[in-house]
Amino acid sequence: MRIRNLYDPPALKDRDPVVPWVPDGMTASARLTAEGCEITVTGDSVGWLYPPEPRPDGLANVTWQQKDGSYLIGIRTNDTVAISPGVTVLVRLCGYEDDSLVTMLKNLGLPLVFAASDHPY
Repeated sequence: MRIRNLYDPPALKDRDPVVPWVPDGMTASARLTAEGCEITVTGDSVGWLYPPEPRPDGLANVTWQQKDGSYLIGIRTNDTVAISPGVTVLVRLCGYEDDSLVTMLKNLGLPLVFAASDHPY
């Protein structure tokens, strides 16, 4: 059985830059580059990136794809993801239709992209 977890993912260079929330004493900024959305966080803790609004239709949850191909998978209850100090480049906004998918793939030791229709493993 194939699980469709990616819909035609838009490039983040076509969306407004997203800036994570950071606690007092830290700073966060975001800008669009040719690669996508470059987020810079400075300080000693983590910032939090909230789910995009509007949320894409038909998707129970959303996730952010990074420049290196990995995904930022958020807290299951609201898709908020931790952004560590430094520079993070996000290139795509992806999603999945069933929020149990992340748990199932983690239990199997497989990455989220394993179930993508464009990755026929």
